[in-house]
Amino acid sequence: MVWGLAFLTIFLIGALIPPAPAPSVITPETARAAADLLNLLIPANIALALDRNFVPAVVVFAALYSVAIQSLPQKATFLESMEVLRKASVVIWNWIVYVAPLGVFALFASTAGTVDAAVAGSLAVYTVLFLIGTVVLGFVILPFLLSRLVPQSYGAILAELRPALTLALVTTLSVAALPFIQKAAEELCRQERIESEESADVIKASLSIAYVLSQLGNYFIALFLIFASYHQRVVLTFSEWVLLPFMTLLSGIGSPSASVDAVAFLGEWLRLPPETTNLYVETMTITRYGQVALSVMGFAFVTLTATMIYFGRAKMRLRPVLAAFALTAMLFGGLAVGGRLFSTRLFPPPSDAAIMARTLDPTLTGRVDAVVRRERPGDLAPLAGVATLEGIRARGRMRIGYGRDILPFSYFNGAGDLVGYDVAAAYRFARDLHVGVEFVPIDWATLETDLQAGLFDMVMAGAYATPERLRTLSVSDFYIVNPVAFIVRAGRVSHFMSFADIVAQPDLRLGVFQDPVLVPLAQALFPKAKLAVLASYDELPSRPDIEAAIWTRDQAAAWTSARTGFTAVVPAHMGAPLPLSYLLPPRSQDMLRYVDLWLQLEEASGVRQRALDYWVKGVPRAEPALRWNLIDNVLLPALGR
Repeated sequence: MVWGLAFLTIFLIGALIPPAPAPSVITPETARAAADLLNLLIPANIALALDRNFVPAVVVFAALYSVAIQSLPQKATFLESMEVLRKASVVIWNWIVYVAPLGVFALFASTAGTVDAAVAGSLAVYTVLFLIGTVVLGFVILPFLLSRLVPQSYGAILAELRPALTLALVTTLSVAALPFIQKAAEELCRQERIESEESADVIKASLSIAYVLSQLGNYFIALFLIFASYHQRVVLTFSEWVLLPFMTLLSGIGSPSASVDAVAFLGEWLRLPPETTNLYVETMTITRYGQVALSVMGFAFVTLTATMIYFGRAKMRLRPVLAAFALTAMLFGGLAVGGRLFSTRLFPPPSDAAIMARTLDPTLTGRVDAVVRRERPGDLAPLAGVATLEGIRARGRMRIGYGRDILPFSYFNGAGDLVGYDVAAAYRFARDLHVGVEFVPIDWATLETDLQAGLFDMVMAGAYATPERLRTLSVSDFYIVNPVAFIVRAGRVSHFMSFADIVAQPDLRLGVFQDPVLVPLAQALFPKAKLAVLASYDELPSRPDIEAAIWTRDQAAAWTSARTGFTAVVPAHMGAPLPLSYLLPPRSQDMLRYVDLWLQLEEASGVRQRALDYWVKGVPRAEPALRWNLIDNVLLPALGR
């Protein structure tokens, strides 16, 4: 009954969250397959499952042994040992209660000082919904139903449980409430004149079962997973929706802290990104209070109800149970319907705010004298001599060719600054040479001839290394190798999962960027398709006639991450990937050797990986500045120091 009320609340609140947008990228490796439920519940190596805390497997393993133990004729010795362990655990729990406030304070301090503002904003609605669900269910619906089942009023129930709730909320430990719930059950037995010697045993047995099976607050990890699937743009399958309550029930057993492991396990099952667990931990400093309060009320509900039913002082009456479910459906159903009316405000669709907010590292740009030309001068003069290290150092400035709208390699951000993976690399390269840098836009149609004419020292613009360019230009080592991908409208994803699926489509219309490599590539791969050459893929939303556009994985994923309705798909069996290189004029051998060595050093030092994390994967850049704190930001300024 309490499981039903909890999951009815969770899924009604979850209905307020819009369906997850199409994922930003799908690859053959990440294509979703049906979960193997038996392998999840019955692992081949139970020791490994115990070590990694795969809660469902642990629960099934424990349940099998508990059933087997019940059938043994001589189990008293084993149960006495378990009683010793139980009492020792109670002693340890009492120690934890004394030091828990310090841990709670440290947890608050850590989150307040390290949580990212953008992440905090995106989680605010989920946090409010979580607290509304747990508080209303824990302090309104469950006490109301309990007062209709046991001989005690609503007000008396809350008054009797006040010490249990207070201590649990202060310590954020649901286990701290168990002695007070036991005391409340004993007081109810005295009021009902239950003087039997077995009453203490019945209360303890009911409370033990309640602690294991009615951690109702833990089950709200299902609400977090619903939100995380929306936040991470992971569309759950029908079978995953059906199995989610069952898997959550098995994973929700344990303390509130154990729910972190449950989220990690369920997130892996649902194929959510690894950072999903970090999102959950960041919200726990707030949601933990609702989580603990609801679990305490769940313990009390099961303990008091089971005890009174056992001694014949209560009956499971259908009318109050139906009334509780009706009240839950009315309250949270109304919340869901009202919330969906304002869903675009509560859950704004993905925008280009994140990628357009990325900036170059100020500690890098401050050390390089840079000039950015937004338009290519009509009288752009060739550079003096071949692009050599001596020539560049003699001039004191190198000319870098960049491309417009080549996400995430070179583009203009929301502030109008030229940024991107390759732009940042150009700054680092110029810094290491101790020269300035001049950025000039390239014309893709004349790229090779411009380099042959000596108009650029180097082109750093997400340019592809092709056989023709390898023959006519100086080409650096590959710094990124990307498979061919498609920007696909969300409803057409299934038609672009493999090369054979794409070729089989009649009257296929593909968009292709006006790149001298992509256009012939699309013509060669799909000779029957109708091609629409685009100056920028930003034209796609206004071109419903174009079913998909060809690009590379990182470029397509960066573009789709900022837009709903589109997904980057990496089809299977597309053939060789496209390597990205830096292009130099012909016969720039000494410069080319230096560039290749520089790329190797960037790889070995971890600089390249950090740049990929920031520009391609969207991982926030580590800031060297100290985080906000009371002493440095409040007390010392107040004292004039």
